Amino acid sequence: MLDCVVIGAGPGGLVSTKELLERGFSDVLCLEKSSSIGGVFANSYDELELTSSAVFSMFSDFWIGDGNAHKFWSKSEVIQYWTDYAKHFDIFQKIRFGANVTSVNQNEDGSWKIQIADEADIICKHLVLAVGNNNEPRLPEWTTKLTSVEYIHAKNYKNPDNLIGKRVLIVGGGESASDIALEVSKVAKQCWVSLRRSTGWVTPRIRGKQAADIATHRGAWMLPRSYGAKLSKLIIKSDKAANDPTLDALVDLNERVTEKHGIWGTYGTKTIALPEAMAKYGCKIIGEIDVVENGGHDLKSSCGAELADVDAIIFCTGYKTYIPFLPKHLREIDARRLYKHIFLPSLGDRIAWVGLARPAFGSQFPIMEMQARYCSHVFSNELKLPDPESMDKTTKQDAHNYNDQFEHSATSIPSLVDYFIYMNSVARIIGCTPPIYRYLLTRPGIWLKLIYGPMQGTQFRLRGRGAKTDTALAIIKKIPVSTFNHVVKAGLIGRLKFALPLPRRANPK
Repeated sequence: MLDCVVIGAGPGGLVSTKELLERGFSDVLCLEKSSSIGGVFANSYDELELTSSAVFSMFSDFWIGDGNAHKFWSKSEVIQYWTDYAKHFDIFQKIRFGANVTSVNQNEDGSWKIQIADEADIICKHLVLAVGNNNEPRLPEWTTKLTSVEYIHAKNYKNPDNLIGKRVLIVGGGESASDIALEVSKVAKQCWVSLRRSTGWVTPRIRGKQAADIATHRGAWMLPRSYGAKLSKLIIKSDKAANDPTLDALVDLNERVTEKHGIWGTYGTKTIALPEAMAKYGCKIIGEIDVVENGGHDLKSSCGAELADVDAIIFCTGYKTYIPFLPKHLREIDARRLYKHIFLPSLGDRIAWVGLARPAFGSQFPIMEMQARYCSHVFSNELKLPDPESMDKTTKQDAHNYNDQFEHSATSIPSLVDYFIYMNSVARIIGCTPPIYRYLLTRPGIWLKLIYGPMQGTQFRLRGRGAKTDTALAIIKKIPVSTFNHVVKAGLIGRLKFALPLPRRANPK
């Protein structure tokens, strides 16, 4: 019987395998059904570009290379980084490619029996599911009326080559929808984007010469979440003052956000592609589709817009978390039922989900790494999970807090979490929160990076379980600090408003 099996060799599977190896597990196997690493990212649309910068997206203990901090990786570049990471930590020796898992069932002793097509069964004590949450497309009910028009989900979109000169509707307003809208608007006769509510909070990848997410730092983002409405107004005021048509379109989209916490009450759409499509290529925003006629060629929206002679529809409407090879009661798991979006209280340390926490802002890859670190410490018995009743209580409280903060987005995106709250909460469990006040007194240069550099994963390698202090310090010295921009200024205003010192490890509420 193996100690642990990891299913999936995307970023979550790679970092989970690596963390298990570092905890001393040698009897580990990673199963990947394809012939290469990368998971859903490897099969995404051709021109994919990450919406978090390389310095934010990197794993905590593997540097991206000097001069790349403000870079946004393409699909091939991020897969190359993960390939280099896997080689550096000798992960490939533990990956079995072409392993198509057909079923997973739990034995009476709590172990797992994994069936693989055309191979012998595998038995393991612990199971990590790192297959992501972009596996089962979610479509609105009215797709059943689309009998004549061509339509696809974003999962199957590769490029706009077959949409040249056509009239195209895109449904949804997240990051994929925005990037696809720009690609399509450049070649289509007409492109519309249908929104139920908003696009979330839109922010560009780059501001000036810096990656915009460098400003996703403790200096501003550790303020109480009640400050989000004021912060939103300050950001909008700054963008309006730029007198730029694309930023004007961005402002129009952000003013659709009605949540009480503003920018901190919704998800981030970290690409300016949709505003650019609106300002430069005539892309039009309409409401939710509520009338479908002529097999889908004629549509009407809730805002009164009438679309005639529609040729194609692309649904960017998200995904269900559905894993068909699991036992029936585990196939469609609600991330909000999982303790820290990782462990199901009733099954304890027998199974863990890695990758079911989507940050509103920040990057999903440091979250995957933090989850993998927690799993490895639990599986090695260095940490014990709380009893099921305590886990269930914490899980319900976390769900309540996120429902209050994110309102309707918490329901439509059940994996949505506040990056800062989530990372700090798991770090406290592991015991790896950075000693910020100590560095203020002893190494102010490092302190400045911790407060006004992006809060990426390396900060959590400075001390505690899994610490790599020398490596972490060497990397943190290379991490850029935010310019004295509108976000820094808004953060300082917030500090004065709440009479708060710059943060140590506060948990914003």
